[in-house]
Amino acid sequence: MIPAQVTSTSTPDAAAVLALAARAEAADGVAPLSEAYLLALAAPPAGGTVHLEATSDSGLVGYAQVDDIGAAELVVSPEARRQGIGGLLWQAARAAGARTLWAHGDLDPARAAASSVGLVRERELHRMERALTPADTAGVDLPPGFSARTFVPGADDEAWVALNATAFAAHPEQGRLTVGDLHQRMAQPWFSAAGFFLVTDDAHPEAGPIAFHWTKVAASDPSVSTRAGEVYAVGVHPAYQGRGLARPLTRLGTQHLATLGLATVELYVDGDNTAALATYRREGFASVAVDAMYAVP
Repeated sequence: MIPAQVTSTSTPDAAAVLALAARAEAADGVAPLSEAYLLALAAPPAGGTVHLEATSDSGLVGYAQVDDIGAAELVVSPEARRQGIGGLLWQAARAAGARTLWAHGDLDPARAAASSVGLVRERELHRMERALTPADTAGVDLPPGFSARTFVPGADDEAWVALNATAFAAHPEQGRLTVGDLHQRMAQPWFSAAGFFLVTDDAHPEAGPIAFHWTKVAASDPSVSTRAGEVYAVGVHPAYQGRGLARPLTRLGTQHLATLGLATVELYVDGDNTAALATYRREGFASVAVDAMYAVP
């Protein structure tokens, strides 16, 4: 057994957490912490965000983070597993207000651990992907009356945040992004306004964007020929849903990624979003992995 102590801190050791996450990803084949949680490591302390570190004589052996809506992610170093450290972290997370726990890749050990502490499966997030082909570089026609342009940093920030909040009003994570959250992502090495598309209604240009497709290409990937692009976020204002925008909006992004010479495009979509799943399947995407959220009953 590795004796470990769990402490709460407002200044987590980001370098140690990233090294721990890298060891876990190498062992499991899936990253244990998602983008929002990684960004919170480097951000100033946010109201409601809790960082928990499990340490032993050998250093950091586990980490958990609880966000301000009670969703948690945790990771235990591969050499320190099956010794109760995950349970200690979850107990501390529960005391800090956690009621849900993400299991990236929904691996068998994660399922067993969730069951052992009485959590039930509540939500699925599908990772879908497909190959990009030369055909994807063809031009995209929007329905008549709509036009597309790229995002203008500093000019479109607030309008995009408002549109995103409306389009994702029922989404527990995406819909609550703030201007500060947008700026944090714009400061990342991967951000490119050239891959961030806004759609406007020609009859009401003063209303601002009514739909968007934001793409992402991870800057850390070394080879342009093998790296994947991502459909980072796609949203349509509810008043414009059912107007034939879904498929051409998707193609605006995939066209851009294809022209970069990327081999694959991937995206994430909730398992209960049947309309989006149907759209993406028609576009040739297939589910290749599932993240699961487990919750306190």
